[in-house]
Amino acid sequence: MSRNSRTILSTLAIAAQIAAGAMLGLGAAPVRAADKEMRIAVPFGPKSNLPDPRARQNGWLSSRAGVSETLFAMDHDMRLQPHLAERFENLSPTQWRITLRGDVTFHDGTPMTAQSVKASLAKLDIEGHPGHNPRLSALLGIQTITVQDDRTLVFETRAPNAAFLWSLTEPSAAIMKDGTQDLPLIGTGPFVFVSAEAEKSYVTRGFADYWGGAPRLDRLILDAVPDNAVAALALAAGDVDLVTHYPEPDFAKLKETGDAQLFAAATTRLFFFQPRVDGGPLANADLRQAVSLGLDRATIVAATLAGVGGDVAHGIFPDSMTSWVNADLDLPYDPARAQSILDAAGIVDTNGDGIRELDGAEVVLKLRSYEGRAALRPTLEISQIMLNQIGIGAEISMGEFGANNEALQAGEIDMHLQAWGTAPQGDPDYFPSTLVATGASYNFAGYANPELDGLLEQGRGLFDTAQRKPVYDRVQAIINRDLPLIPLFHKTQVSVGNGRVTGYRIHPAETYLATPELDLAR
Repeated sequence: MSRNSRTILSTLAIAAQIAAGAMLGLGAAPVRAADKEMRIAVPFGPKSNLPDPRARQNGWLSSRAGVSETLFAMDHDMRLQPHLAERFENLSPTQWRITLRGDVTFHDGTPMTAQSVKASLAKLDIEGHPGHNPRLSALLGIQTITVQDDRTLVFETRAPNAAFLWSLTEPSAAIMKDGTQDLPLIGTGPFVFVSAEAEKSYVTRGFADYWGGAPRLDRLILDAVPDNAVAALALAAGDVDLVTHYPEPDFAKLKETGDAQLFAAATTRLFFFQPRVDGGPLANADLRQAVSLGLDRATIVAATLAGVGGDVAHGIFPDSMTSWVNADLDLPYDPARAQSILDAAGIVDTNGDGIRELDGAEVVLKLRSYEGRAALRPTLEISQIMLNQIGIGAEISMGEFGANNEALQAGEIDMHLQAWGTAPQGDPDYFPSTLVATGASYNFAGYANPELDGLLEQGRGLFDTAQRKPVYDRVQAIINRDLPLIPLFHKTQVSVGNGRVTGYRIHPAETYLATPELDLAR
């Protein structure tokens, strides 16, 4: 073990002591020898010391930690089901009546009511509030919320929105109360927020009065370990009990020997390039097509994921998403065709240095990605080699996710390699409406297509799956044709426990983790 690895493992051990002290300082029960504490290594930590689940992407960590919950949830087959809600009625294309469960208690001991749900969701629209979330607010499109009684609300949307209930499954739609000094984040989940340290740890304690039954763990700590090789070392040293994102090559070896506690499940997470299409070399559609044809997705999956971590992408949705995937699509590897397209477009190498030119300038694309998901860096490196083989130069670098988006929008880079859950809400509208609709919040590529925008609007206005399916089939086909996104592969999550972990199950949307059943065998 390297000196650096030993230092990190020591830091994890120290963090455990700090976390325990933080809990005592926030009124948690005194630590007893019999208390069950689980530590889990996760790739990303909280973005602040007080991360309101409704803001930014905070809700995903809060949901996985069991602190916050939503009105609706998705089961492991990605089917919508009531959660904090008990039932719903679609009164009209723009009106939804939602009846709440009557047995839900907030972490401060007060009951969840229709008034508290309305107050929580209203914070999404209050600029300057810690829960402000304009992205989710746009997806929900709420015009008014009317409280009919303590357990009943009527939501009216600004326009027909078939994805409305699905959008309420997003972790950012968390139902929260205003915090206090002792309880700075007050949710309804099986675990109570204790403390967070930005980019490092998220500490919780069990909530005995949870409506779904008291959790089996007394404490749960999520440690941010972006390098999954270091996370594996932490597991081997006994500093963590579970690594949610284990190194795929090491997982493959453990699978062969059969002497480890292994977990694996397909997810909806897509690794893809987002090219800048409103300027720079990749505004050229022929060049984008050649880039896609020049990427050997099967080799990328085999090399970066050791054959255990993913499947080649044929479009934005995985084949396992049977309700919505367009099974007729493909993204072939055909370097000969890529070169023919470039030759026909006049993108040729005139000086014999191996790099083609476009409008008199050599085509050297600036590619960037970020840390936190182990497959990103090697995917970037392999893509560079593959592009060179068809005469396209590439410069690669790693940065920070948000800064990369800004650089793409500003034209400082040409492609941003990312990893997103394409259907975190189980509905096909979220991903294209967030990334490729004109003016969408994450459309940093500058893509605009009125036909696609019209299809997305049409899809949101249809409430029958059979009618919506051909609409989203066409959306997927347009994306494969225009390539405002260049899909590479869909990720399988692989996790390893210390042999004592029980009640852990990987969710295809990666939305949930800490359930009341999560436990450590004695």
